[in-house]
Amino acid sequence: MIRTRYTRFSGINVTNLVDVTLVLLVIFMLTSPVMQRSADVTPPSSSEGRIVNSLDPTESLVVEIDAYGNISVSGEPVLMESLASLAEAAYASGRNEAFVRADKDVRYEVVANALTRLGSGGYLSVGLIQESRSEDIELQ
Repeated sequence: MIRTRYTRFSGINVTNLVDVTLVLLVIFMLTSPVMQRSADVTPPSSSEGRIVNSLDPTESLVVEIDAYGNISVSGEPVLMESLASLAEAAYASGRNEAFVRADKDVRYEVVANALTRLGSGGYLSVGLIQESRSEDIELQ
């Protein structure tokens, strides 16, 4: 019988697993600030108006109001009382346009109060976001 100087090792090589895990961790750490968080909002749909494919959060302020009247900006919850100061700070930082994305079941009073607070924060013209009914509408 031939004897070898190496013995068999029946353990798991963990080095490759650790390498893959660290690479995935770095990827998720780099992409998590880029992912846009959004509230669970279903805006009303219409076939009229301008089609906006994407909004850049560095150029525009997007206020989202869910069906229960909860307000969020960039995925972070905001109180109605602090919306005016937040809008004022956003307007001063160079965000020239503001949009409100409200659920179709939210009370009109909440949307009107949000529009009033945005107006007192410096935004004289605020856009309302709605879903488009058909995909074949051309850009206006």
